[in-house]
Amino acid sequence: MNKAHGFTLIELLVTIAIGTILLLVAVPNYITFVLNGRMAAQSNDFLSALQLARSEAIKRGTLVSVCKSADSATCTVAGTWAQGYIVFTDGSTVGTLDGTDVLIRAFPALSGNSTLVGGANVPNFVSYRLTGDTSLAAGANGTVSLCPIAPAGVAGRDIQISASGRARVQNPPAAACP
Repeated sequence: MNKAHGFTLIELLVTIAIGTILLLVAVPNYITFVLNGRMAAQSNDFLSALQLARSEAIKRGTLVSVCKSADSATCTVAGTWAQGYIVFTDGSTVGTLDGTDVLIRAFPALSGNSTLVGGANVPNFVSYRLTGDTSLAAGANGTVSLCPIAPAGVAGRDIQISASGRARVQNPPAAACP
């Protein structure tokens, strides 16, 4: 008589129980991993927009601005930076894409319901002069804060802009996200 090979019901139930325990431990860590990755990517996108504006201002020898934009074509004073932002040459009205200004690059709205809010010195736009410094007052810094949806369990990021034009990401942010 041939003996059947396979798993018994007890062995199958123990395997499923162990698999369930492993998933219960892994899923929260995976979510944190994904949220941290999203925060890093979104802060780096904004940082790259600032670096692009600075390098284009130096290369083109003209004022280049980054402003928040809901439609990827015009600047807006409504809403937050999370709705999207654009980089453009800014030859006429400062902080407004108009006239002979040239759109350099548009960045889409942030995904995942993250918030990106400009501080007192950069509520709607920041401009770079042909020397690479910003339009911020001498010695002043600007901060744009990126926060995940609450409660996220991960830290947000601050993108800090100095008057000299240098921008950097601060993690964790100076002030806690709501």
